[in-house]
Amino acid sequence: MMLLDKKIYIIAEAGVNHNGKLSIAKKLIKAAKKAGASAIKFQSFSAKNLVVKNSEKAPYQIKNTGNKDTQYKMLKKLELKTSDYYAIKNYSKKLKIDFISSVFDEESISFLIKKMKSKIIKIPSGEITNYLILKKLDLNSSFIILSTGMANLKEIVDAVNTISNSKIYKFKNNKIKIINKKKLNKLKNKLIILHCVTDYPVIDKYANLKSIETLQKELKINIGYSDHTLGILAPIIAVSKGAKVIEKHITLSKKMSGPDHLASLEPDEFEEMVKNIKKFEEMIGSGKKILQKCELKNINVARKSIVAKKLINKNDKFSFENLTSKRPGNGISPMKIKKLINTKSKKKYRPDQIVKI
Repeated sequence: MMLLDKKIYIIAEAGVNHNGKLSIAKKLIKAAKKAGASAIKFQSFSAKNLVVKNSEKAPYQIKNTGNKDTQYKMLKKLELKTSDYYAIKNYSKKLKIDFISSVFDEESISFLIKKMKSKIIKIPSGEITNYLILKKLDLNSSFIILSTGMANLKEIVDAVNTISNSKIYKFKNNKIKIINKKKLNKLKNKLIILHCVTDYPVIDKYANLKSIETLQKELKINIGYSDHTLGILAPIIAVSKGAKVIEKHITLSKKMSGPDHLASLEPDEFEEMVKNIKKFEEMIGSGKKILQKCELKNINVARKSIVAKKLINKNDKFSFENLTSKRPGNGISPMKIKKLINTKSKKKYRPDQIVKI
């Protein structure tokens, strides 16, 4: 599993962009793999277990679908069959891309853990306060990705403590205190928290990407980013802030009917995002300020050496009046000129001749 590898783990969020069809789901998997994603993520739910039948849609769902049907009617059309999930997982395995699914009800989480043997479970933002789901998670069998849209720090702390079945954090006076460092260190290899803003699409002023740094500082755990903004800029900024995981919706076409297509990337856009993230990884380096291999050929050309400013005869004393610095830099560094001052020259130097000891 590459999730906690040194490289950024990129999740292509298929979500419900399959529109309830296995054929489209497979096309999304293929597109995600071709675009360079590390994983493809779907959503596991049953409409009857997720919403009451008269539950209204979110404003973005009404806008993106163009009708005011209930959430239940919308989600019922977007369900996948149990057999579809097995087919999706097998196809993902065939294409060598990780399969992940989000859980929205207790029945689905049992299915993913016990039947599908899923190694990675995603808890979506809307379930961060759902004790009934959080308590069913098993950190020993599955890696957990926790999304934090709409959540404040206390709700995040409560969720992590519930998932870990222990008091790792204490929240008091709007501050987080780590009270069990030993369990926190174990948790770091089993859970990652994603900064997220729940809207589709999120306008730029609400992206709040500095929260990635805040969560890292407060929780001392790996942080990622689930992006709902338009375009690819926000994920690039997120990795510069330290995000270890990037999640972004993918669709075959933004013109397709459904709640999430408009806030998704088409395959060529997703591929461009992946390329830019990989370029960032290459450019960011180790953080150590050292001479780079590519600089070796330029160091003598760009730096300077101590040279004679004018004629210096043997036994003349070196001074600031008869010494200066000029390129190339294959002689004595000008930083050492003070050591030469008032010492006697052992030979004759013509103007511009490099001084040697």
